Amino acid sequence: MKPFSCLPVLVLFIVSCHSNEAAHPTVSLTENNMYSIDTVRLVANTGDEKAATRLIQEAAAKLKKGDTTGCIATFKDAVRRYPTAKAYFDLGGALVTARYYTESFEALNTAERLDYKPTANLMARYALAYSRRDDGVGHPSTDAIRYMELAIQMGYAHPREFLQPNLYPNLSGTDQFDAIYTAAVSGGPGTDADKGLWDGFEHQFTEMQLPLTIDRKWMENNAHNPPISLQYEKYIPEMRDAHFAREESYDYYYVGLIHNDAHYIAVLYSMRMNSADGDEAYLYTLVSYDHHGKIIDLLPVAGQKNRRDEFRVFTIKPDLQFQVQEFETLYKQDPQDAGYDSTNIRGTRPSTPTQYHITNAGKFVRPNPGG
Repeated sequence: MKPFSCLPVLVLFIVSCHSNEAAHPTVSLTENNMYSIDTVRLVANTGDEKAATRLIQEAAAKLKKGDTTGCIATFKDAVRRYPTAKAYFDLGGALVTARYYTESFEALNTAERLDYKPTANLMARYALAYSRRDDGVGHPSTDAIRYMELAIQMGYAHPREFLQPNLYPNLSGTDQFDAIYTAAVSGGPGTDADKGLWDGFEHQFTEMQLPLTIDRKWMENNAHNPPISLQYEKYIPEMRDAHFAREESYDYYYVGLIHNDAHYIAVLYSMRMNSADGDEAYLYTLVSYDHHGKIIDLLPVAGQKNRRDEFRVFTIKPDLQFQVQEFETLYKQDPQDAGYDSTNIRGTRPSTPTQYHITNAGKFVRPNPGG
C-alpha cells in the first residue's frame, strides 16, 4: 500500500492551489467597477505603466484641443491599464472640465483613498469641482469654501487662484468667503496677516475695458455686486467713517480694476446709502493703492452720494487721462416739498468738465495750464 502513501499530500496540494486561485482571482477594472475602492486597491500600481503614461499624454493633448469626450475616454483607458492615485486625480480634473461633476467627485475620492499627494492640490481640485457645479445639488459655494480652506491650510502653493471668478465662479464674493480666505492665508507660520487681507481685497476687482464712461445709463445696465466685506474697512475711508454716523448706513461694492502695474493699482468701488424713504443713490470712487494696500490718492468720480448732490459723470481713456463732469439737477418745484424723485426733475445743467490724469506714481493730477 506504500504507493498510495503520498495521496494525502497530493490532495492537499491540489486543494491548496484551488484555494489560492479562489482567493486571488484575476481582477481587471471596467467602466462599472473603476470607482470601487476595494477592487481598485487589488490592482493599484499594477499593469502596463508605459502604455498608461502614453495614454495620459494623449488625453492631455485632447483636453488642450477641447476634445473633452475623447479626453475622458483616453484617461479612463489609462486608469484601467495602470491605476494610480495620480491617474484618478487627472481624470477628476478632466471630468470637471467636461461638467461631469458627480463622476468627478468619484474620481477625486478614489485618488484620495489611494493617498494622492500633495493633499493640498487634491483639496483645491475638490474646491474647483464644487465651485463650478451647477446641477442644483447641494450647496456649491459652501462646499467649495470648505475645501478651499483645507487646501490653504495644507499649504496650497497658489491661494490667489481662489480669488479668480473665472476659475472658481461660485467662490469669491459669496457669504463667508472673505473672512475664511483671509483667516486661512494669514494663519500659517511665517505668514503676514496684512498681506493676506490685502490680497483678499485687491484680487476681487475684475479688469474693466477702457475707454469707459460711467453715467446714468451705464449704472442702470451694470449690477452693483459683489458687496465688499466690512473686514476690508482699512482700505475704504468711508467705511471707517461710517462707524461714527448714527443715522446713516452704507453698502459698498466692487466695481472694477482700472490699472495695475509695478508701482500701483487703481480701482473703482461704489457706495450706496441705505435710506428708509427709498432715496437710493450710488457714489463711485476712484482710488489708487500701493501694493501693500496704502492709499495713494482717492476721488469721487461718478454718481452722487444722495439725491440732493450734483450728479457726476466719469470718463477715462486707455492712456489714463480722465474727466469728471458735474450736472446740477433742475426741479419743477422745490424738492424740499415735492421730493427729489424723477417726477419732479425738469432737466440738468452741466458744469465744465474737470480734467485729470493718473501719474506713474498713482496720483490723480490736473493738467498744468501753463505747461
